[in-house]
Parts: sequence; C-alpha cells; structure tokens
Amino acid sequence: MVLARLSVWNFKKGKREDAFAELDRILTTLTRNTKGFRGYLSLLSYDDPNASTILTLWQDEESLATSEKGVYAEAITKVQDSLEKPPQIENFRVFSTELFMRPE
Repeated sequence: MVLARLSVWNFKKGKREDAFAELDRILTTLTRNTKGFRGYLSLLSYDDPNASTILTLWQDEESLATSEKGVYAEAITKVQDSLEKPPQIENFRVFSTELFMRPE
C-alpha cells in the first residue's frame, strides 16, 4: 500500500523562491536515501506567489511516520524563518496512479 503526504507551504512575502529551493534540495538528496521513499511532486501555485504544495509518496505507514520525524522535521527547521505559518499537512492512501512521459 502506498501512502502520500500532501503539505501546503505558505511563505512570507518574497521568501518562496529561496525557501522552496532549499526544500527541493532536501527532496532531491535526503529523501532518496530514506527507507520507503517512493517519489514526490513539487508544485508552485500560480494564484498565490507565496504558496507551494509538495506531495511525497511512501511505501507504508512506518516509512511515512519515520519521515515525519526525519526528513519532514529537517525541512521545517531549514525554512522556519521563511514560513508565514506551519505547513498544512494531510496524509492519504493512494488508490491509483499513472505517471508517464511522452517522447517529444
């Protein structure tokens, strides 16, 4: 069973780009070595220049819970000064998914 954590990040005015670059660094380096990590999507809001959303995928409940104390906690610490408020998070059970890339 794959699980997902959806987190919505609201940054102080003008802080999103630098803070999100730090979050992306964490996602591309630390999570790859985290047991049970299955992937992520990083989304920058068109409507709100200070908001972003991150969807991470986890192999099981243990991996999801462990990540909250590890990678997620580190991410919060790294960008704390740029946050308007703590991220809103919600966890999901993935029912189905299909991701593919078409050749150009």
